[in-house]
Amino acid sequence: MARLQRTFFERPAAEVARGLLGKRLVRKTGPGIISGRIVETEAYIGEDDLASHARFGKTARNRIMYGRGGFVYIYLIYGIYYNLNIVAATEGVPEAVLIRSLEPVAGQKLAKANLEKFGRVRANRDLMKGPGKLCVALGLDKSFYGEDLISSKRIWVEDAGETPQIDASTRIGIDYAGHYRDKPWRFTVRGSKYVSK
Repeated sequence: MARLQRTFFERPAAEVARGLLGKRLVRKTGPGIISGRIVETEAYIGEDDLASHARFGKTARNRIMYGRGGFVYIYLIYGIYYNLNIVAATEGVPEAVLIRSLEPVAGQKLAKANLEKFGRVRANRDLMKGPGKLCVALGLDKSFYGEDLISSKRIWVEDAGETPQIDASTRIGIDYAGHYRDKPWRFTVRGSKYVSK
């Protein structure tokens, strides 16, 4: 399978979010490969999007969003979990795609071992369900901030040659975002049991 290149990510975030469904997110670790099929994404679209971290302009936290597409934007939430985002669009346009859920493909034992550090491990279908859990399962932390998915030796996205059917709906947990909470910028693989609640 071919690694996705820069041109894939240098498009509007909503296009990238849809296009990522069915692709493989691959994490190379010392013990081996952990990978998953992307089944759920959300697009965050510029400074006008009140749900986006760019809504207050460029900061030390979100500066990577203002760069070229294809870089990792990762941040801590609730002081516990990380959320993995992929920068989209072109330099100066702060857009990103949140990876919300994966269908495990390889390295389930490694993923379970990572999750054991955070308590109970559930069935395989729940290993990477939800943005915080998938980061734990893949062993992602703040050291991945700014990682280039095009050249990285430890994380990248591959084209699995799949074109799934896609559903669009509103994003989750953004009641504060005014009329932007109603935008259909959450994308899921139709019928997938690996999509988060």
